Amino acid sequence: MPINISLIGAGYMGSIHLEKLLTLDGVQVSGIVDIDNGIGKCISDRHKIPFFCDYRDIVSISDGIVIASPTETHYEIARYCLEKGIHVFIEKPMAMNVKEAVYLIDLTRDKGLVLQIGHLERFNPAFKKAEEFIENPIIIEARRTGPYTGRSTDIDLVSDLMIHDIDLLLCILKARVRSVIKAYGMPLINDKEDVVTATLEFENGCIATLHVNRVSAGKERVLTVFEKDRALYIDLLNGRLTVKTKKQERDFETHDYEAGKIDSVREELKEFVDSIQGKTRPTVDGASGLRALEIVGLIRTSLER
Repeated sequence: MPINISLIGAGYMGSIHLEKLLTLDGVQVSGIVDIDNGIGKCISDRHKIPFFCDYRDIVSISDGIVIASPTETHYEIARYCLEKGIHVFIEKPMAMNVKEAVYLIDLTRDKGLVLQIGHLERFNPAFKKAEEFIENPIIIEARRTGPYTGRSTDIDLVSDLMIHDIDLLLCILKARVRSVIKAYGMPLINDKEDVVTATLEFENGCIATLHVNRVSAGKERVLTVFEKDRALYIDLLNGRLTVKTKKQERDFETHDYEAGKIDSVREELKEFVDSIQGKTRPTVDGASGLRALEIVGLIRTSLER
């Protein structure tokens, strides 16, 4: 029997999810939900998938749902579907605030369901290769930039872009944030920040600086990890890793790794389906989504100050 997955939100990211879901073996896309009838019906006719205006109407035909609607709707939709016994995949950020995220996690546990969050960089081959080497980071730098697209302006830049690198930091360090030393931001096109830089101190002593902007001339996704005698340069965009290890004074040994590229969206959706079938557990579960959301809140507070 196929796993029936419905998609809620057929915009830019939702269309990508649909494309990937249609390629997964053993998956039947059972329904599409969107508030825009024109877009929804167009996609429905193209792929011969039932279209619904209300997400409540897809519960009876779904084993799991993928939520790619605006962030402000995530909690309401996920809560309803979890209460009805449906497994849930939510695009990041998982909710608008920590209180909402905690409720969804508790509900998932009580119902014995799968809750997976769409932090797709965890599946990036360059990051996974770097995890084999990372031992005791002292300083971490993250840069994530790109040209202005006009998308995702419903949420702030920290929740939209910086949250990716926050999630990677938490995965690497396994430590809590002691404080946000400073966060700077400025608008350029929108009324919200288009450029943000934040410096965090973790309880294990590591200092991390994160920079994001959505008005850059070019695209960049780089994570650099500095250890006592080693530096790792992780090119997330191009799937490359460079490891420089100190051998003696002013002498470094350099190794380059072509980690390659994968379809991270497809991989995370495949993992969601496998988790529903009990074959695995989500790499990024609700607890991971909550931890990232907590740091987002700390950075937002620092920006407001």
